[in-house]
Amino acid sequence: MKDLLAWHRERFGLMQDEDAVKLIFQAMQGCGHLLGPEEAVEMRIIDEEAVLLPDPKEALFDPLGKAYVRLNLRRAMAEGIAPRHIARMMKITCDRLTPASREDVVRAVAALKEPGLASAAQRLLDEPQWLPSHSQQYHAAYSPAYRVVSSALTPLLPLLCACGKLDSQRLSVICIDGPCGSGKSTLAALLQRITGAALVSMDDFFLPHGRKTPDRLAQPGGNADWERVIHEVLEPAAAAGRIEYRPYNCHTDRYDPPVVLKPKRLLILEGSYSLLPQISRFADLRVFLTVDEASQLERIRNRDGDDYLPVFQSRWIPLERAYHAAYGLPDKDCLVVDTSCVQAM
Repeated sequence: MKDLLAWHRERFGLMQDEDAVKLIFQAMQGCGHLLGPEEAVEMRIIDEEAVLLPDPKEALFDPLGKAYVRLNLRRAMAEGIAPRHIARMMKITCDRLTPASREDVVRAVAALKEPGLASAAQRLLDEPQWLPSHSQQYHAAYSPAYRVVSSALTPLLPLLCACGKLDSQRLSVICIDGPCGSGKSTLAALLQRITGAALVSMDDFFLPHGRKTPDRLAQPGGNADWERVIHEVLEPAAAAGRIEYRPYNCHTDRYDPPVVLKPKRLLILEGSYSLLPQISRFADLRVFLTVDEASQLERIRNRDGDDYLPVFQSRWIPLERAYHAAYGLPDKDCLVVDTSCVQAM
């Protein structure tokens, strides 16, 4: 907490003691105490933005400890992040993170051993309904306008910025690729929750065993059934806005019952090999996630267990690396998002 407070004091030199207490409170309690119905949260953001000017130079977010960040509204406006998307990020944050108690906040303030913070800390205990607010000096100097969201959502922010620039008059396709363990499925599911997009996973389009010929598997990304992705997902989505496909089940070597989707504005195709040239020519936004090796292996271990980790190291990771190298991924047209330091959510 000392490091966080020092960062903000350096960045915002006119911070007062009450601003410090508010910072600690938000860093430990998040945004749940401010939430009501999603529509009401969205309307409050719309009302606040009505008196703000977009600022493309302002930081998109400021750190707020390990769990949270402050998403700055003026920059969000400049990037086209919709108020409803911010409201949904706040709802996700509230649903998935457990805030600290007021008593824990008081203890954290006391641990700093700063006399000027003591009265505010005591007020937190004495008045259970009281919420710390920014000082007049802070308001006058910085005009704070932000919302608190989970730090685990920060990789989504560049995607939401890019989504704000897509043509809203037609269906847009977003392809999310990257190494295993980089968070493709998690990020895509969160993006779907926030934007209402239709979501299709490349895991449903592995090549059936009967088509795994030596020639096919010698091709980079050849174990993906890209032909079916095109004919059953991308072409129908572009033509009629309705998709019907049968997920392939690797364990049974059979196709599961049909999935029917009716994408409106966005279609997300996530998973390894979604940036194969045959597929990505349909993409309006090409996203490539990166992750350092240590984080990658730890995530795979946590997800699949120690027994399966060697399989990924000996087979799946080398295949993906060969595919990335063959097609020069990520290339200059990719939106590259590093997820190495992102906490799981």
